[in-house]
Order: sequence, then C-alpha cells, then structure tokens
Amino acid sequence: MPSALIPELSGRRLSVDVALKDPTRILRERIAKLADDQTLLPKFFHQLGKPVEGGGMLYSVIQASDFYSSDVEKRSPGGEYKVVEGVDPDPQLAVVEDWGGKFQITDEQIRRNDVSYLDQQTTQLANTIARKIDTRAYAELNAKVTSPNNSVVIDGNWENLVFVGPADSLTPSGDRPSAHLSEAQLVADLQELGVRHDLVAVNPEQAHELRTAYGDGLDAMLKSAGVTLYSNPRITAGTVWALAAGQVGTVGFEAPLTVEVYDDRATRSKWVQAYAVPAFAVDKPYAAKKISLTA
Repeated sequence: MPSALIPELSGRRLSVDVALKDPTRILRERIAKLADDQTLLPKFFHQLGKPVEGGGMLYSVIQASDFYSSDVEKRSPGGEYKVVEGVDPDPQLAVVEDWGGKFQITDEQIRRNDVSYLDQQTTQLANTIARKIDTRAYAELNAKVTSPNNSVVIDGNWENLVFVGPADSLTPSGDRPSAHLSEAQLVADLQELGVRHDLVAVNPEQAHELRTAYGDGLDAMLKSAGVTLYSNPRITAGTVWALAAGQVGTVGFEAPLTVEVYDDRATRSKWVQAYAVPAFAVDKPYAAKKISLTA
C-alpha cells in the first residue's frame, strides 16, 4: 500500500502545492518520463557523458573512407615500416540550442488542489519539449546523412504488399520490406566498419503498412532481420532508417532538462518553466542507412 509520507505523482494524493515546492524531483521526473516514452532522440543519438562547455561541442564527422588510408607494405629484415598517411576528419562545431516553455498556475488553483490542471499542463509541456528536440535532432540527421554510400533508393513502396493469394499476385521477394532491410545491411557490410543494424525507424504510415501486410508474422520478419521496429511522426513518410541504435550521433547538454517554479505576485500566481539546452552532433553517419521509398 502506498505510504502517506511519500507523495505519488500517479495518484490524486499528490497535492499541487507539494509539486510546486519540489519541481526538480517531482515535475522534472514527470516531464522526463513523458518525454522518454515518445522521443526519437535516443534512437539515433547517445549521450556525451559530460556537460557541454563554451556554448558548443567540437566533433569530427567520420566517413567510411576515414577508416582506411594508404596500404601497408611487407617489411624486409633491417628495413622500416611504411609511413601510413591517415585522413584528418574535418572538425565541426555543434552549437547549443536553448529550448523550453512555461505555464501559469494561479493561487486559486493551488488552494483548490487542481491536480488535473497541473497534470494536463505538465503533459502538454513535456510533449512540446519532446517534439521540438526531436524535430531538431531529425533535421540534423537529415542534413548530415547525405552520402550516396549511406542511401538505398527503392523503386516502389510498402502500400500494396501482398503475401497471401495466387502466386501471380504475390509481391516478389525482392520487393518486400525484408529485402530492403537486407539490402541496407549489405551496404553496411560492404563498408567493413562492423555496423550491425538493430533498429528500423519509420513514420507511423509505414509502421501501419508493415502491420497490415505481415499481420501476426511481423515479429518473425523483424526477428529474422535482427531489428526492432520504432515509429515516430517526425520521420518523413516514405523514409525508412536502418541503423545501429544510438550510434549515429552524440547529444550533449549545456543544461539538461530543468524545471523551475517562480512566483508572480502581480497576478497572484506561479509559473512553471522547463527547458533543455542540447547540442546535436552526427559524427557517425555510416551507422545509419536511409532507405527512400518511391511512389
């Protein structure tokens, strides 16, 4: 049974007053949990592991060609090894971006313990922050994963897949999503960088098409391909990403998700303000393959 001494966010025992007095522990955890359940960010990016300093994050964009230089040579007794000329990746700077929002809660709502209002506003703020950060992360991803070596263009789409029926009406094996995912993995294998795709990220439209076509066989197809399925509205319809989860880029934070409450006596209310200051660096574009479906 829940303790009366420990406020619970999920129940109505939590008072608005308690939440506003402890925004870091209660409201931030609530916003973070809501955002984590839907955000695209960790699917493509991993954490830097330390705060971003100086307003930006310096990084190098690694291409497949950067992992190989001029060839080595066989050494004869008494001879020297050949000097191998490495490729210096171009350094780039990911500038931090300050995103946040706030909402107002009146003294009357606090006294009346309007938990529903606080919950609604907190949910809306979490959704807005998650959507903005995802939008920026996806824009950065699209801007950096542009090499033809990381792209697969498919002549067709997933709208009218047929797996059951007369043989002459079935979708050929080479035109099926499983073949497209295999082709993306083939491209990765030929780059010889040890990338193994374990996630396929799609727009909800493509997720619906997969579920419709494969039915209860979808899990088996995904397991055979060695991937899990993730969908998000930020992903462009008709674009499919096959990737090593969390390995395409790095996200650093000058300020992590922060929640503050400040008093506004002029209006007899309080303001709940939440923000995050991230920087996005797509430093391993070869870890993702962009599959483009055509009409």
